Amino acid sequence: MSTSIERNNCSECEHRMMCVGAAAGNRDASQRIRIERHAALYHAGDAVSDHIFNIRSGSFKVLRAATKGPEQIIGFALAPDFLGLDALDRRAHANTVIALEDSEVCSINWNRHAFEGRRRPVMRASLHALLSREIRREQRAALMLRNTHAEQRMADLLLSLSQRRADYGHMPEQFRLPMSRCDIASYLGVTAECVSRLLLLFKKRALFELRRRDIKLLDMDALHHLALGQAASPALVAS
Repeated sequence: MSTSIERNNCSECEHRMMCVGAAAGNRDASQRIRIERHAALYHAGDAVSDHIFNIRSGSFKVLRAATKGPEQIIGFALAPDFLGLDALDRRAHANTVIALEDSEVCSINWNRHAFEGRRRPVMRASLHALLSREIRREQRAALMLRNTHAEQRMADLLLSLSQRRADYGHMPEQFRLPMSRCDIASYLGVTAECVSRLLLLFKKRALFELRRRDIKLLDMDALHHLALGQAASPALVAS
């Protein structure tokens, strides 16, 4: 992992309207950190600093140690998501964050911006929106874990990624899946073989087009029905 010696020029960043640094009107809000594929931004147990991380480009998986067996993926983070918010009240990180591809993040001093937010109404609103998005995402992930059918969980994952695209002003129907099938399996709590069967089933139902990792959702209504458990196939129930 290498840190850029240059400070960020926030005005040139395509995600500046989502970033608390840009909301503060500070062009030199942070440093850029480049993370190579498969490298860690931080590990579980690492001391928590006073910084959070905004993904400028690339994507990450968030892992948590399981009581038995390997670490489990509990989430995916894509540009321009934030990382490290869950550890603001901790002394050590509870999760490990690994880059799914060559990525770049901005390291932002949370204490500095939280203080500025108390004085600037526009920035305070930006901070509140940031925290609200994080809470909604955690709530959605918790609800997904209650789904008993693998189809439901897969449909919800696709809809979640689509919704993030919409939230950030991009086309919600088309996006790239940066994670592997094994990563998806870990997140959904199924096998990689089950993920392959699900992708094939969804494709046969004309729910999406998939070329390598580029996906185009074709039937959002059907995906919503699946996520609600209204058309799950018993044969694909996760054990």
